[in-house]
Amino acid sequence: MFKCPVCGAVARTRTSRPLSEMTVRHYHQCQNFECSITFTTLNSVEKLVTKRAPREKLPADFIPSDAFPASHYGRDQLNLAL
Repeated sequence: MFKCPVCGAVARTRTSRPLSEMTVRHYHQCQNFECSITFTTLNSVEKLVTKRAPREKLPADFIPSDAFPASHYGRDQLNLAL
């Protein structure tokens, strides 16, 4: 969520358009009726934080440990038969 650069009110994302595989331009509109300006922002990938092993090196039955987070009732409450 962005705030309006003019009045500081909440701005709503109206649409977006990809500029490249790594960058998207978002069009926002201020929700303050008296201001109502439209402005754009750029969203792009800065860096990769983690790196996964190539797909062919993973076992066929591999499921990431964070795919099913533990619930507050205990881990066995999310036991799914796969």
